[in-house]
Amino acid sequence: PEPRRVSTSLAPPPAPPAPPARVAPDAPPVVPLWQIMAGHVAFMASHALLTVNAMWLVPMLVRLRFGSDDAGIRDWQTFVVTAAVPTFMVFSIFWHELLRRLTTRQYLVAYILAAVLPLGGLGLAQTYTQLLLLHIVAAAGAGSWTPLSGKLLRHFYSDRHYGRAYGVLNVAALVTGIVSVYAVGRWLEARPDAFRVFLPAAAAVQVAGAAILAYLVACTRMPEERGTGAGRSWRQVVEPILRLGSVLKTDRTFRRYEIAFMTYGAAFMICDALLPILATTGLGMRYEEYAHSTQMMARVAMLIATMPMGWIHDRIGPVRTSGLAFGVLVLYPLLLAAATGMRGLSMASVVWGVGLAAVQMGWMLGPVVLAGSRERVPQYVAIHATLVGLRGIVFQCFGIVLYKLTGSFTWPLIGAAVLFLHACVQMYALQRDLGRQPAGLPRA
Repeated sequence: PEPRRVSTSLAPPPAPPAPPARVAPDAPPVVPLWQIMAGHVAFMASHALLTVNAMWLVPMLVRLRFGSDDAGIRDWQTFVVTAAVPTFMVFSIFWHELLRRLTTRQYLVAYILAAVLPLGGLGLAQTYTQLLLLHIVAAAGAGSWTPLSGKLLRHFYSDRHYGRAYGVLNVAALVTGIVSVYAVGRWLEARPDAFRVFLPAAAAVQVAGAAILAYLVACTRMPEERGTGAGRSWRQVVEPILRLGSVLKTDRTFRRYEIAFMTYGAAFMICDALLPILATTGLGMRYEEYAHSTQMMARVAMLIATMPMGWIHDRIGPVRTSGLAFGVLVLYPLLLAAATGMRGLSMASVVWGVGLAAVQMGWMLGPVVLAGSRERVPQYVAIHATLVGLRGIVFQCFGIVLYKLTGSFTWPLIGAAVLFLHACVQMYALQRDLGRQPAGLPRA
């Protein structure tokens, strides 16, 4: 028989199989999608309750309560408050920089302090100056929401479902807006001081909504991009602007997308500046008629069109969806110019709502898609929102000046229709050059 061999190797015997790995106690919990959606919807509803009503209420408070007795001065006072919101969107790029340096929950606290509490404080205003100062602070803070919104959308939902998820969120905001605008309009008509109760209460509701959102962020363990916060220099102040210029210079597709949106935004700002003046001076409306024929009718139309537009976006992409929206909106300023009463203004608002249902898809989801990576989404959304401020500064003033020079709403509104049409042409030219891809855009 063969002699038995004895191993002289000093190697240790093979280790026994490792036990199954156990999840660490602090592993991120699995949060069902329906819970994420429910919490996100609750926040969007609270957001709409405050911001939607503040946007129409502040100009009307100027027109009917806090403005000058001189009609000419009151027109410019109205222009200042309507221009403040888009103008201060230029700070969005700086808000994005702050988002890089804070955790999401810390950033939500900053958002509440800068945007929510000042709107609640509007209920305490006694003069136009006080109203304007609080409104400007809130307008500067409003830009903080856009970069965070893009970050949350990209974190919570899959790439294939942006349009539908965003549609559900907007439906929640629209339903809240419709119901609250109707109720607040009637409440103010009966009790002109009702805004002193409503605005602080709505601000408190939004703080509660932000707390829910902070809880979701903690549960889903959102990855945080923490920029270096040490040291302060002039370079840190201008760096976001330099990055904005660099992105627009190197990303040709995104630059052309922004140029088309700039053209659309010019028309938007002309209509936005003239609407409260047209409704009050031109058509003699008060709180309830204005709220119902503009804000409520537009949001009812948006509610009906939002989910179909989300479905369309997920199939044809943000470029063609935006082009479709701009084409529809050509009718809006023409109907405003032809309006002679509440019915005409309501018809214009319906067209406005249908167009905006498509615009909101391209407005938010275009930068989300074009960014290419999750890390760049907040920056692209912030750049997009910052450029809103630039067109707000220029074209709201242009609309008012043209109205004053001609003594008519017709000519600035015809100009707005031409700009909407040109923006539509620009978007379809961009899509043609991209090869008419149905979804997902190539980088240029």
